[in-house]
Amino acid sequence: MASELGKISIYLAKEGKTFADVIDEAKLPNESDHFKIRDFEVDGYPVRFFCKHATTVKPENPPWLDFVNSKLNEDGQKIYFDSYSKRPSGLLLINIEARILAASFGIGGGTLLRKFQFLDDFGIKAAMNMCGNKELRQTKSSTHAITTQNIDRQLSKPSDSFSFGLNETEFLQYISAHLPDNSKATLQGKDSLTLKIIGDEKLSWDKLIEYGKIFIEEYGIEKYKELFPNYPNLQNIEKEKSEELDLMLAEKIKAEEYDRIHLSIPEFVADDEFSFSYTNYNKKENKIYSHIDVSQLNTNNVLDFNALTPDDIKKKYIYAYSHEQDQILGYKKWELYRCMVAEIECEGEYFVLSNGVWRKVDDEFYNLITSFIDDVIEEEDISDQFKNISIADRERNQNREEVFNKKYCEMNDNAILFDQAKLRIGQGSKDKEFCDIFEYRENDPAWIIHVKKHGGADAINYLFSQARFYCEFFLGDEVFLKEIRDHISNSGNGNAGAVLQHVKENQPEVIGKDYSVKMWILFDNKKPAPKKADLPLMAKYDLKLTYERLRNVLKYNDIKLSMVPVELINFTISKNKNGDK
Repeated sequence: MASELGKISIYLAKEGKTFADVIDEAKLPNESDHFKIRDFEVDGYPVRFFCKHATTVKPENPPWLDFVNSKLNEDGQKIYFDSYSKRPSGLLLINIEARILAASFGIGGGTLLRKFQFLDDFGIKAAMNMCGNKELRQTKSSTHAITTQNIDRQLSKPSDSFSFGLNETEFLQYISAHLPDNSKATLQGKDSLTLKIIGDEKLSWDKLIEYGKIFIEEYGIEKYKELFPNYPNLQNIEKEKSEELDLMLAEKIKAEEYDRIHLSIPEFVADDEFSFSYTNYNKKENKIYSHIDVSQLNTNNVLDFNALTPDDIKKKYIYAYSHEQDQILGYKKWELYRCMVAEIECEGEYFVLSNGVWRKVDDEFYNLITSFIDDVIEEEDISDQFKNISIADRERNQNREEVFNKKYCEMNDNAILFDQAKLRIGQGSKDKEFCDIFEYRENDPAWIIHVKKHGGADAINYLFSQARFYCEFFLGDEVFLKEIRDHISNSGNGNAGAVLQHVKENQPEVIGKDYSVKMWILFDNKKPAPKKADLPLMAKYDLKLTYERLRNVLKYNDIKLSMVPVELINFTISKNKNGDK
């Protein structure tokens, strides 16, 4: 009979929790022939074990059997078998020096856990601290560029982080690595920490307790910050703190203190395809908004400001309205709370709300970004003649960046419109833009201008990441360079010849110092200009990455940020659910 394990996955509860705190009592059945609870001790440490013997019967055939049956014409030939399984699952809780560790076994072993009572960064932080960055086997990361990329890397032998090619624009989410002093032991870290041991030396009870102590200690160490700068420095907080911040958020909304609160759909949604509604009535009229803005919550009675609570915010939805289908899409909706992007300072600490989760910002990380915004990135004013341009598209009932870009180029003989140009990078599809506006005056660096409306973290992040993405390929991709030159040649601009003299034909002659990157944020001229210090925190972080990549590595002449006032119309129409006005 086996008394040792070769693999175990462990979760760590937040501080101060007990066995009772981490178990969902509503899901806990009474003890019976099919469910057992056992309490015991290992080396003086309390242990509680839950074990369930589950039987699963599915009367339906699997799809592949139905597929075959479809060709068996006679009922007597058709095959019908129930899917039947009977197996145990378990949940192990260990209290080590007032910290609760949990390990689940079998299918459904962890269903009794109250997941919010556990640390969702325990596994990856402990693994980073214990394994270092020298013996990595596998990593998972995401990069926030033109599209969010999820990147899996695996090497044939343990290697250092340099060999994995991790760069500063990626957020590390998972690692698998050998322990430095034990090549037979591998740690895999994400929310849980998985320990795998190969060979004869498996995991005994004594070793499990010993490893548990080490895991808890290593989680509290911060050396991972130097070893893995790709890991975002946003920390989990207690549920009670989240509830306190929710109350503060509701009070700020009631007081209409919106300087650090925005509404942003928690995924990229194309402005030219969708508008939005806060309702989805079947018979009553629904108001359709060209864009969402936190001020609408009061002015359009979306929420009852007289008795506003956090629950009111969490119960409300934002729905997508499709211009193509001319109707509200009931299935494409987001909780209003998840669309809130907020930053709140509480008792000297800084917290951010994004995608429905509050996190504490690491002090060092916050100060680093703040110093960059205050001291490094420069803002510049654009010429007055290009301010206060109306960007209303009255046919579509939308305010659109493309209207600004087109009017700017019509007013400026030195500007060439690239917005909605369909260009190719390498062997990819012909759907890239390069920039929104390209401007050249003789004897000066050419301007590569990227434009976005002010409207929450996603849109602004997209502005910064698209500048980083396209400007990097401009200096290194011959296909992209040829596409850009062809677009300039075919633009009909009277200055095209001089521009082509500046944008060299040979890739090695195209160098960063000949170009300046401009990032313009369009804002409603009826409102105060946004301040760079008030940009969402992760947008500021993305701006920092963009600046450092383009200025310090690719050596662009300069990187500047501008807040550009434009005239917006608050398009609001009323429609029934099926699109009728």
